[in-house]
Formats: sequence, C-alpha cells, structure tokens
Amino acid sequence: MALSVGSIPVQVPRASPVTFRQALFVAVTAGLGYGFDSYAVNIYGLVLPQIKQTLHITDAQAGYIGSIFLLGYTIGTIGFGLSADRWGRKTTLGASILLYGITTSLAGLTTNIAAFTGLRFLTGVGGAGELAVGAPYTAEVWPAKSRAIGVGGIIFSLFSLGYVLAAGVALVLVPRFGWQSAFIVAIIPAIVLFLIRRGITESHRYVEVRTSGTAKPRLWHLPGVRRRLAAGWLIYTANAVGYWGMTLFLTTYIVKKFHATPIEAIRYALVFFLLQAVFAFLGTGLADRIGRRPSAILAAVIEVASTILAATSDSLAQYQVFGAVAIATLGWLWGVGDTYIAELFPTVLRGTGFGIAVGGGRVISIAAPTVIGWAIMHYGLQTPYLALAGLWVLTVIGYLLGPETKGKELEELTDEALTEDLVLATN
Repeated sequence: MALSVGSIPVQVPRASPVTFRQALFVAVTAGLGYGFDSYAVNIYGLVLPQIKQTLHITDAQAGYIGSIFLLGYTIGTIGFGLSADRWGRKTTLGASILLYGITTSLAGLTTNIAAFTGLRFLTGVGGAGELAVGAPYTAEVWPAKSRAIGVGGIIFSLFSLGYVLAAGVALVLVPRFGWQSAFIVAIIPAIVLFLIRRGITESHRYVEVRTSGTAKPRLWHLPGVRRRLAAGWLIYTANAVGYWGMTLFLTTYIVKKFHATPIEAIRYALVFFLLQAVFAFLGTGLADRIGRRPSAILAAVIEVASTILAATSDSLAQYQVFGAVAIATLGWLWGVGDTYIAELFPTVLRGTGFGIAVGGGRVISIAAPTVIGWAIMHYGLQTPYLALAGLWVLTVIGYLLGPETKGKELEELTDEALTEDLVLATN
C-alpha cells in the first residue's frame, strides 16, 4: 500500500512472516540485554548505602548522581532510537551493550566522585539503547496476537530478573569484597551477550523497508504523530518518574524506616523484583486478551493504591506486602508500555518514534532522584512516596489519547493512521 502525507510518499510494505523460533530468539536475546541493562542501572541503588559511606555523600548528592545518570539515559534513548533507524537494530544493540558494560565496570575502579558520576552518565547513555532498540526490534518479529507477551512479558520480565541478579551478586560479593566488586563483574555478561547476539538476524521488516525504496519521511510529517507522541510522553513520564523515584532509594528507604541492615534490605528488594517479573507476564497477558488500554489503566489504579498503602505502612510486615505490589506493578506498566509505544509508529521510523516518545517522557524523570533525595532530607521518607502515587493519572490520560492496538499487524496500524489522516483532511 502507498499513501502520501503531504508531498512525502509513505510506503507500507507487507513483511513476510518469520518462524516463532526466530522471533523467540530475538525476544530472549533482547530480553537478556534488558536484564544486563537492569543490572548495570540498578546496582547503584542496591548498594547505595555502602556507596554513600565510601564516597562520603549525602542522600541529596546521591540523588544528583542518579539524575545525571538519567540525563544520559534520556539522551541515549533518543540517540539510539535514531541510530536504530539509520544503521539497523542489530548493530545498534551491539554498541549499546559494550558501552554500558565497560562503563559500569570502570565505575567500580574509582572512588573519585567526579569520575564515578561521569561513568554513570555514560552507563545511562549505553543502557538506554537496550530499551530504545530492543522493544521495537521484538515488536517487528513477534506474532500480532501475542505481541505484548513477546515484547513486554519476555523482555521486561528479564529486566526484572536483571535486578534480581544484581541483588544476588551484591549479597554474595559486597560483604566480602565491597560494593566495587559488584560493578566490576558487569563486564562479563556484557561481553558474553555481545558474542551471542552475533547470531541474530536483522529485523525482516526493517530490511524490507530499507530495500523497498521507501521514502523516509520526517517524523513530524507522519499522520497523527503528535497525538501518539503526546500519549507516549504522558505514559513514560509516569513510568520513568515512578520507577526511578520508587526504586533508586528502595534499599535506603527500608534501612531508614524499618531499621533493617543494608544486606537485609537487598534481600527484600530481591523478592519484590521476583514478583515484578511475574506481574510483567500477568499485565501483558491481559493486554493481549482485553487490550493495551484497559490492562494499563487497571495497573495504574493498582499502583496508586499500593503506593499509598506502602508509604503509610508502619510495620515491615505491612510494607513487605504493599511495597512488593507497588514495585511489581511497575513491571506490568512498563511491559504494556514498551509494547504499546513500539506499535504506534511505522517501521521506517519506529526506532525514532519510540526513542522520542520514551525519551520525551524521561525528561522529567531526570529530576526524580534529585527531588526525592532532597525531599527525604527535608520532609522525611513518607511524603515523597505519597506524592509519587499521583503520577499514574498521566498513564490513564496517555492511554485514552492513543488508539487500541491489540491483535493488529504493525502494517495495519500504519494503514489506520494514514487512513484517519486522509479522512480528517477531506472533512
């Protein structure tokens, strides 16, 4: 099918199907990248009590470092999204994992605050590439009827398990060798996965678009793009601010409020993220069955309630229940969100659209660690976490702005957007 947007032709090639085995291999390798990305980005928050002692920094300063990391994450999300459309999904993923693997390891070799902060910034840039490329890549090869399970379920559950891996490594290595050891060993899985990924093939949809002579329009000239980007920005403002606001100081919160030891706090966090992997499958399974929008809106309601109940818990036993649900539901929201945003843009600009939609939502999240760290120092532990509960209203608005995408082929979604634009233009 060939339609036009203004004077720019937009070709919508019909991609030949891939085998389920090929699709599964892409999803698992992309998911493993998410997992090691999760290790690299979350190890900081997991061992933050020990890092603060070694670097002699306050909660506020720890928040600044977290914000600088998220600045890199935002830049990387947009930059790697653009790169995926220009140089391909496979090549861009390879560059991403090497960058964040090397910089994470190097961060464990320094106790200089400036050097450590700079390396965390670069880890953010590289780690963002996994998100910006992995979800669109998997969406392009996974069957439409179960795409949310493939993109959000498999990939984000492995992201959650990456946190579990980081917690396990911290429990084993940190008491014996210090927090630096948990950073240094990150290079090992990064190199292993880089070598494994040499066996995956480029996205067949991307290859067909690149070889079909399809004109590459500017993103802003695509039909309905502003509405879809706005939906993405709202969804990922909530996702990113909520995730980093709640998880960066998770172990610090448990230590300070319930007087647990840092190692005990890591154990509790490990359990929370095991449940998060389960919720990623639960939420994306519902998204494939009842739709992206109702599944995500239900998760937003659960997130609001569980966050409030967790923040107001007076005992560790209560917090273990409500805090676990709040952290686990983040996996549900991210799993559905990753799938949904990847479905909103045509193949020719899927990486770019996904990167800008998610990256735009990350902009506000840059300030989240700084604001949360500052608020903890000035208002105590409860207030900033109660404030985070209001974020999920943005999720509801974002999904109501966008179309329902359940069960539809990516080309069909592109056709619908083009058709809607032509109808509006003639009315």
